[in-house]
Amino acid sequence: MPHCELKAANGTSGVACDEHECVYWRVVEQLGVPAALVPGECAVQHFSLLDGGSEIAAWLLSVKERVETV
Repeated sequence: MPHCELKAANGTSGVACDEHECVYWRVVEQLGVPAALVPGECAVQHFSLLDGGSEIAAWLLSVKERVETV
């Protein structure tokens, strides 16, 4: 199982990826991105969202955590 790049970008390395339980995996599926383009890839990876720096990484993680508590 791959590691979570979002959590690693926020200082917590070595955490397993949630895969299909993660909101960012479901976003890729919801947008209809062909699976062949994103094998084993979430929206954070596919759209290079971590290229925006540490503030974006922190915000993306806070969104993930808020969605998971609902």
